[in-house]
Amino acid sequence: MSRPAALFINKHHYSHFSRGGAHILPTSEIDIHLVTRYRAHGGLDGFADHPLPQVAVCETEDFDRWRDICSWILRHHPVDRVIAVHERAVLLAAEMRSKFSLPGMDYETAVRFRDKLRMKEVLREAGAAALPGFAALDRPADLERMDWSTGRKVIKSRWGLAARDLYMVDTLDQARAVVADLDLSGSHYEIEEFVKGRIYHCDSVVVDGRIEFSSVGTYLADPAGYEPGGIFGTVLVDDPDLLRRIRAMNTAVLGALGLRDGTTHLELFRTDADELVFCEVAGRPPGGVIPPVIQWQYGFNIVEAQIRLDAGLPVTLGTAPTSGTCGFIAFYPGGGEARGIPAERFDALGVVEHIAHHGAGNGRGGVRHSTDFLDSYVIKAPDGGALLDRITRVREEYWQ
Repeated sequence: MSRPAALFINKHHYSHFSRGGAHILPTSEIDIHLVTRYRAHGGLDGFADHPLPQVAVCETEDFDRWRDICSWILRHHPVDRVIAVHERAVLLAAEMRSKFSLPGMDYETAVRFRDKLRMKEVLREAGAAALPGFAALDRPADLERMDWSTGRKVIKSRWGLAARDLYMVDTLDQARAVVADLDLSGSHYEIEEFVKGRIYHCDSVVVDGRIEFSSVGTYLADPAGYEPGGIFGTVLVDDPDLLRRIRAMNTAVLGALGLRDGTTHLELFRTDADELVFCEVAGRPPGGVIPPVIQWQYGFNIVEAQIRLDAGLPVTLGTAPTSGTCGFIAFYPGGGEARGIPAERFDALGVVEHIAHHGAGNGRGGVRHSTDFLDSYVIKAPDGGALLDRITRVREEYWQ
């Protein structure tokens, strides 16, 4: 009897799926047909240690070629499922499921999680969350649909990720100058009110339409503020009332968007007036170093959970959280000579994991996106106050 088979559409480095000596692809349970990036882009990093028998490599920026290869595999092989964990692969995976009548997130649902304009339209219709004012930006005249007396606006890609293609403007004239350099054809941009407030994220696992797990954190910096020599990070939230309110928004949002099985990464603002305002949500696992934080705190790998759900396999979400709390601090390339933290200092600083990110930066001293880290440190502490103290000490010692 043949085993089930899955098409895995991958845009991560292949080594992304090895952690702590374990490989998280379920190769003992299903056959996997991998479509991945060229070796030069990391698509086969570590492949020799965990090989697969069916592999196709391509330039994943050539979307038509990527689509053609996936379609060919599904036409010529008995594949039952499609797996995708990278934001840029989620929509293609959904397109393949809908085209070939396979289970999992369909194309219509995936669009609601990828197109930031459509996403907010659905949430507005459902009354699921407080939203910033927003409008499609398909032509320069659309700028006049916004109320410019309220101040700063954000122009951003409807399909973007990692805080790319995002522009802050304070006046209509500034917006017109930005738009003059953008290609507005193809419904790729939107404009929305700028919301001043701290940014939080809620990361979830949904099984059969029910949220079986959710974790809430707050960023140490604005994801859109990445720069050479800067820092980023997150700390988990333990305030019971705030957890309840954020999880209530998360439940309403995911219900309105219609996710049945998968993982999600929702971002929201908490204003100075203590109002929670929706920002966006993705139908895939959180990126960067949030998955290791979740694993250290809750005992399971949320990326592996997405893979198993896509593959139609049972998921184990761990037990009760470990004691204390967890977070991470990450350093962007540039800004001087990075010294790093000696391993012998890890215990004193509460560092439980150091991740060295190879290939960080754009090669010209710049930072490419919000998760383009050089070094990251996952930190555990007895409570939130101690965690922030340890993060501060890591930040100080990193440059010594």
